[in-house]
Parts: sequence; C-alpha cells; structure tokens
Amino acid sequence: MHILSRLERLDLLESWLKSDEPLVLKHAATELGVSLRTVNRDIEILRERGVPVEAERGRGGGVRLQSTWGVGRVNLTFEEVIDLLIGLAIGEHQHHAIQMAKANSIRRKLLASFSHPDQRRINSMRDRIRTGATSSSGVISSLDSDGIQVGDQLKRAFFLMRAIEIDYTDGHGAMSIRTVEPHYLVHNPPVWYVMCWDRLRNDIRTFRCDRIDNASVIDEHFALRPFAEFARTMEGNDTERI
Repeated sequence: MHILSRLERLDLLESWLKSDEPLVLKHAATELGVSLRTVNRDIEILRERGVPVEAERGRGGGVRLQSTWGVGRVNLTFEEVIDLLIGLAIGEHQHHAIQMAKANSIRRKLLASFSHPDQRRINSMRDRIRTGATSSSGVISSLDSDGIQVGDQLKRAFFLMRAIEIDYTDGHGAMSIRTVEPHYLVHNPPVWYVMCWDRLRNDIRTFRCDRIDNASVIDEHFALRPFAEFARTMEGNDTERI
C-alpha cells in the first residue's frame, strides 16, 4: 500500500474541501490511512497557507471552506499569461464602455512574473494590436474555423519582441521559409494578420496567421518600428489601435 506524503495529503484535502462533498475528519483519516490527529495537523497547515477552513456545526468533526470564499491561488503557464494579457488589451478596447476597473491590477500581477526588460516590452503591446474591418466573405471561406490562428510560438515572439522563423504558405499554395520580426497584430474579424519585417525580403510583409506553420522563436530581440511604416501593407483596411 502506498503511504501518502504530507504534500500529497494536503493536495487531496484541499481538493476535497473545494468539492461539494462534506469533509468529515474521521472519514478523511481512514481514507488517507493516518490518524485523526495527523489530519487535524494537516488542516492547520492549510489554514496557515491561507485556505479559509472552518469547522462545521454538529457532530462528526466536519470542516468546510468559508461560504464566501471562491478564488484561491492560480498557477498559470507562460502561454496562459500571454493569452490573458492579449485578451486584456483586446477587451479594454472592444468593451471600453464596461469600464474594466480591475484590468490594471490584473495586468500588474501578471507582469510581475517577467523580468524588468520584458515588462517594458510587454507594456508596449496594447499599441501593437490593431483592429480593422470585417474580412470579406472570400477570405472567411478560406479560413479553417477549427484551427488556431495565432499559435503559441508566434504569440511568444510578438509578446517579447523576438525574431521568429516560420514556414509560410501563401494564397497560391507556395511555401517559403522566412525569418521575420513580428511588430504588429491586426484583427480583421475573424482573421488575424501579423505585420513583420521580413529579413529574407529585407522589407515589410504582412502574413495571415493561419498560414504560418512550424514557428520557432529566435532568442534575438528587435527594435519596434513605427506603425506608419506598415500602413501601406494594409491599404484600404482602416485599423484602430487596441
């Protein structure tokens, strides 16, 4: 029989408390294979960690979470943090009337997990995402509705202002390998584009994000170019800063 470590017991007890099942301490002791005294000590450790455990009234030694408690510590991956920050930037623009009062607080907490140089790059991100007119029916019909348009590697490169190597298939089906600097993202609902400095062409190019494959971030930062340099690549498509 596997003997659970204290860390394993604490994880199980916390999960149990967060479920709808009642947690009776003597039953927990039996299930975990430890004494009632040990379970009580584990509960005290959870309280010290900030989990608001309180005793239930009645017999049986039951405990539960405070009824008003609902949000605990959340562990996010790097990609999840990027998605949240991009979502905040888009949401603040598209839903400005809602007054996202907590957006700045959320952003500061998310930024705290990055180095100071990366934080400075990330702070410029809101100005680097643009929104434009809805895509034409012809463009929409060529979009794979089930595919992910802006993949993790592209988001990472855009987010941290690093060069990226991509396989790109154009509208005629021709594939090329490019090394690009992703300066701006443009959303023509529902299609995403990335405006880049293309090192192969030594010029500005705009790529449809859903046509990018096998992206690989290069550990090399680039300096942001002004949006005016890229505007000609989106002629006829009025965009706004997000």
